[in-house]
Amino acid sequence: MQREHEGPSTVTIFRVVFTVAAALLVLYGLYLVRSVLLLIAVGGFLAVGLDPAVRRLQGWGFKRGQAIGVILLAAIVVLVGFFAAVVPPLVEQVTRFATDLPDYIRQLAEKNPRIEEYVTEQDIAARLQAATSSLPNTITGSFGTVLGFAGSIVGTIFTTLTVIVLTIYFSSSLEGIRAGTFKLVPRSRRDRVQELADPILTKIGSYIAGNVVISVIAGVVSFVFLLIAGVPFPVALALWVAIADLIPMVGATLGAVPAVVVAFFTSGPLGIATLIFFVIYQQVENYVVAPRVMTKAVDLSPAAVLLSALAGAALLGVMGVLMAIPAAAAAKLIVQEVVVPRAEEA
Repeated sequence: MQREHEGPSTVTIFRVVFTVAAALLVLYGLYLVRSVLLLIAVGGFLAVGLDPAVRRLQGWGFKRGQAIGVILLAAIVVLVGFFAAVVPPLVEQVTRFATDLPDYIRQLAEKNPRIEEYVTEQDIAARLQAATSSLPNTITGSFGTVLGFAGSIVGTIFTTLTVIVLTIYFSSSLEGIRAGTFKLVPRSRRDRVQELADPILTKIGSYIAGNVVISVIAGVVSFVFLLIAGVPFPVALALWVAIADLIPMVGATLGAVPAVVVAFFTSGPLGIATLIFFVIYQQVENYVVAPRVMTKAVDLSPAAVLLSALAGAALLGVMGVLMAIPAAAAAKLIVQEVVVPRAEEA
């Protein structure tokens, strides 16, 4: 008589349940610390991207720690110069706008009878005057608003400092991290993995260098236009455009907002001209400048650069855009060096 098929043992069931529960627990833990993991990813990405510049400075006689310090000092100088150029005129412009806003409303009303009638009936000018004069007291008296604003600033500063510290740590320990990671690979495949990993890391550095080139182009072109057009504070605004343009795809738009606002405060036609300039430049950068620079930097076709950036933006937002292009370059290298040879052998 044939024995009936026995079901899984109690030990097997326990192992499966335990494995699934442990996997779910690990995934839940990763979800809870996702913000920390994102900071670690950004710090590691920047460290790998800055490594070619660090190596170049080492070739000029600097020690690795000194090279990292020089790069960090240069970044701090740029940021301090930006804030020194932007904050004083920004405070002056906002204060002047708040003071002159009732006069702007009166001038607008004088040019249009309907608006003048409405402004007179509602006493808009007097209300704006009272609102702007009491605005500092209102802001000071709102403890919750002040606390929330201060908390957001402190949070942003803490996040930035965390990324900087992680970048310095990863950059100074990059050789050790790299060697330790390769030890996790079986000895028989270690050399092959290293042959693939080195070009991928190089492409990440080339990507960041290409991104800096695109930002410099954006800043120079914007400065030339703002200077010729007569927009106030062209140096500060162009410097902001260059910094914001480090964010692919949308950086030029973010950088354009303050310039357009300042131009509109100066005059309507100047604001419209500035808006048209940045709209056109955004398209030129996205479809002409960036693909061509990235093609040389990471050896991807312009279409692949554009599509990978769009896909990264859809998946992970700004971080996705930053990592999508080097990820696409790495995928292309793996396909060329691993997938295609195996297909040809088959």
